Amino acid sequence: MEVVLVVLGLVIILAVKGIYDRKNLKKKLLARVEYTYGKIPDKKLTEEKKESLKYYHKLHPTPYDVDDITWNDLNMDNVFDLVNSCNSAYGEEYLYAMLRSPQVSEEKLKERGNLIKIFSKKKTLRNQLSMHFANMGIMKKISVFEYMGSLKNASLEGAGIHILLDFLFALSIAYIFINPPFGIIASIVMLIANIFTYFKYKTKIENYFVIIGFIVRSLKSAQELSSIKDEEILPYMERLKNCVKEFNGLRHGAWLVSTTGMGSSDMAQIMLDYLRMLFHLDLIKFNLMYKTFLNKEKYFNEIFETIGLLDSMIAVASFREMMGRNCEPDFHAEKKISVDGLYHPLIESPIPSSFSTERSVLLTGSNASGKSTFLKSVAINQILSQTIYTALAIEFHTTFFNIMSSMALKDDIIGGQSYYIVEIRSLKRIIERMNDEVPVLVFIDEVLKGTNTLERIAASSRILLSLSASRSLCFAATHDIELTFILENYYNNFHFEETVSENEVIFDYTLREGRAVSRNAIKLLSILGYPDEIIESATEMAQSYLTTNEWKVL
Repeated sequence: MEVVLVVLGLVIILAVKGIYDRKNLKKKLLARVEYTYGKIPDKKLTEEKKESLKYYHKLHPTPYDVDDITWNDLNMDNVFDLVNSCNSAYGEEYLYAMLRSPQVSEEKLKERGNLIKIFSKKKTLRNQLSMHFANMGIMKKISVFEYMGSLKNASLEGAGIHILLDFLFALSIAYIFINPPFGIIASIVMLIANIFTYFKYKTKIENYFVIIGFIVRSLKSAQELSSIKDEEILPYMERLKNCVKEFNGLRHGAWLVSTTGMGSSDMAQIMLDYLRMLFHLDLIKFNLMYKTFLNKEKYFNEIFETIGLLDSMIAVASFREMMGRNCEPDFHAEKKISVDGLYHPLIESPIPSSFSTERSVLLTGSNASGKSTFLKSVAINQILSQTIYTALAIEFHTTFFNIMSSMALKDDIIGGQSYYIVEIRSLKRIIERMNDEVPVLVFIDEVLKGTNTLERIAASSRILLSLSASRSLCFAATHDIELTFILENYYNNFHFEETVSENEVIFDYTLREGRAVSRNAIKLLSILGYPDEIIESATEMAQSYLTTNEWKVL
């Protein structure tokens, strides 16, 4: 009796401790979710992880995706990192795909905007959802959809062979009571056959058990998530609930499929391992679960997209809170961009820019004056507007564009291509998109800088003219002031200036109308301590060219 009471006491203590631990964990999770909202995400994505994030997007391309050149030109991996406070793997992969897939109509954008507003104002609902998403977890190396792809490619022979072996094993045991010598020999043979066959098949598919385990945990979390009561997100909860119901057969008995090895010290688990080995319980269940998953894959995709949308929109609400000044973009039919207080998300203490243009733009100014940052600011905000319905500005009026750039190009040493070849190939891909139904918004930093001045100006002027004459809108930075005169009937001119004093150069990063008129390159050589004879000679040559329009022979 005393032993029974001791055992009962231990069971009660363990149960109470389990309840306390779960409550404590829930409290810590809530504190973390509340603390991280509206703050810069503390996530360090490895290159392996970044590659895995692309998997879902690659399987779901759209006609106006941000291509790799544009994505890299604009440092969009860093922008993604800034927005990505998602708590689940679903949210991360969905957000990445969203940022790479600009919309060309407002239907989906308004749905996203509505969810962002809901999560911005409803703290309790936001926390509830975030905690469920956090329980689903983040994948460290492989994407959810890569998991699914691996599972679909599994090479299985089916459950038939395992069911047959179980039947023969049971029959041989039954024969012990009919013909003991034969029954015992048959049972030993079938025992050896079952063990040998078990490890043969288990080795082939054991890695897929991890995937099935992940699916089962995801479905459990989705079921718990669907019980949240809130009228504003009720359609999403109903969608989850209906999809999870489709997997009831898969979830029942899922405990039979386990990744626990034979080295486990849990007595019940050890006994279950032996039963699996003798009767192939996990292999049979896995084959049935696998068949269910393949037949119900579309419902799992819907679960993924629903959770991904909700989690990513909470992340965008957090992004808006963190960034401070932002607005919802105003889309109109005309080819025009008009912004007030625009800024770059990755710049600390940025200087905002305001402008309005119905024509393409030529941007001039010295190096480091702010041209490239301005181009990226406009491009990134156009992408954010057409993906997460958010612009970092006081006002952002625009239309729907196919966004493309040619900015941060490099020589292709491995491919044996010069900078100029890489550059003209990059520009050609943009020109080829000019006749699409959706106008192209183009960003070019120093067009054709990989070739000589004469041919650069001649070719650049024609390329830029073709870009402005089509339905596109082009923003191009250049040092060639000649282009601002050649193209003044087609391009609006804006510029950045700097102030050069005795000891320093000061950039105010303020966008101004008109072409740049300052000539401070030689003065900058002086500030950096170049010899006086170089400064004086360069000044004399520049003045001579301005007077005669010819370069002095040295």
